Amino acid sequence: MVDWQAELAPPFNLAATPFCNSNDATAVPTQIVAPALIAAVVQSAKPSFAQALRGTPSTTDPLPLPSIRGETLSISITPTAYSWGLDFCKINLRGRLVLNKGDKPYATKDITAKLQKLWKVKGPWHMLSLGRGFYEFFFASQEDMRTVWAAGTVNLKPGLLRFFEWTKDFNLHTQRQTHTQVWIRLWELPQGYWMERTLYEIAGAVGTPLLIDNITQNRLDGHYARILVDLDLSKKIFYEVMVEREGFAFPVSIEYEGLPDFCTHCHSIGYNINSCRRLHPLRAETHEQPINVGKKTIDNGKQPVQKQMWKSKDNPEGIGSSKAFASVDSEQQDVSIPERVLLDKDITVPTQQQATSTVPQELAAT
Repeated sequence: MVDWQAELAPPFNLAATPFCNSNDATAVPTQIVAPALIAAVVQSAKPSFAQALRGTPSTTDPLPLPSIRGETLSISITPTAYSWGLDFCKINLRGRLVLNKGDKPYATKDITAKLQKLWKVKGPWHMLSLGRGFYEFFFASQEDMRTVWAAGTVNLKPGLLRFFEWTKDFNLHTQRQTHTQVWIRLWELPQGYWMERTLYEIAGAVGTPLLIDNITQNRLDGHYARILVDLDLSKKIFYEVMVEREGFAFPVSIEYEGLPDFCTHCHSIGYNINSCRRLHPLRAETHEQPINVGKKTIDNGKQPVQKQMWKSKDNPEGIGSSKAFASVDSEQQDVSIPERVLLDKDITVPTQQQATSTVPQELAAT
């Protein structure tokens, strides 16, 4: 890995040390200064973790005086001390622990014990709780920080720990998760630009480079260079970068693998602006309709399912109703029923045997 701090740090000025004064005739020549002594001076220039947290000022330097502006008490801090604090946190990471509803919250020592089993780093590290599920991680080297960052989201079972880049002036109440880790492909990049430093510089135009693919590192496939970057989705996404060097420049196409959806309205990952519930609340409610599954009705929306009431339709003739039966009864009442005819007692009705005996013989023979 490239030591970015060593390359970007200013050169060590040996003449500025207390034991070597260029204006003094009795100064010790730089050629005879012991290398171990130089290393000790360089090591002493870097503050320890406890010193950076304490920030103990010098007893000889007076503290700045506070001022009252309206109803607000204000204080101006020393720029040198603040820049010292920024330098100490340059190789830090921040993380957010996301738990499901009903999951038991973790203690800091429990998270540390789980991460120690998962992370394979060379130096010591330390984590600090910031509140509301946010944590800050301190690493001994930039290589360890990039190793953890490139590993991505950690599944603590239960809970997911997502990491994002350290930035100054962090506010956990207004923080939005807009960063994601994406593999990018630099298509048709000539082999002369496949050095580790050059690949990191080109990928740095898109986001923060974290890791170079093993196939790209060993040059097993020359179609594209593949690099893992931390991408800020709230910024504009570019699909081409102009690579420049002295006297020459050429464009390189960029392809993103699995770029997630991002809502530019509420700055949230997982959906786009067309399906944002905050921007389109009515559209989200109208699309949620009950689903019929067999004889049951499942409501997948927020509005309760209203029971359908029966309504009568216009039927002037009353077909199929009680009106039709009432009309039939009235018609049957109008039909006159013949009266019963009573036979006289003197009239005898012949029986069947008597009736057949009176039939003429000619008809009986037939």
